Amino acid sequence: MWGGRFAEGPSAIMREINASIPFDKALWRQDIAASKAHVAMLGAQGIVSTGDMDVISAGLDQVAAEYEAQGVPENWDLEDIHMTTESRLAELIGPAAGRLHTARSRNDQVATDFRLWVRDAIDQADAGLAALQRALVMRAGEHADSIMPGFTHLQTAQPVTLGHHLMAYYEMVRRDRSRFADARARMNESPLGAAALAGTSFPIDRHATAAALGFDRPMA
Repeated sequence: MWGGRFAEGPSAIMREINASIPFDKALWRQDIAASKAHVAMLGAQGIVSTGDMDVISAGLDQVAAEYEAQGVPENWDLEDIHMTTESRLAELIGPAAGRLHTARSRNDQVATDFRLWVRDAIDQADAGLAALQRALVMRAGEHADSIMPGFTHLQTAQPVTLGHHLMAYYEMVRRDRSRFADARARMNESPLGAAALAGTSFPIDRHATAAALGFDRPMA
């Protein structure tokens, strides 16, 4: 990918330093979802042909199916999940794969992947916390009349019920969930369309890609 003025390839140690595929392969679902939204927008805007849009989208589906079944291959020459996916897509569909990156930079692509991954992680954590709350409510109801000592400063202080004690944890979890919700709302804006920094001259539709990926809006 990085050509320019270099006459030779990187040394083995530099390849090891640069390769992020061992850990950023975890982003493959988000990377493919963002690419599918991007190419659908390119087709809708007439930036790529409908035929190319369909071929690229189907190719991305095939890459996703391979990753799901076999895992993501770790070829350090391809450096990261983005080049790994694009290389495989080119093997599957040929030159049309090169049009996927039209009006997009690695910068907005990576930023979008990160936000999608974090959002998914928040949603998974929140689902687990919601399940914990349901369990706490159930147990608290079962022990509404179970007396236990309440403590302050490591000393017994007042009698309380076990149900009351368990509901204290319910409230702690509620506060944690509100923090997750606040973080999710703050980050749920789409970077796609920013390109390398300040946008692109192609007539893209940032609102379309934001909506397709479940973002609330494009980033300013």
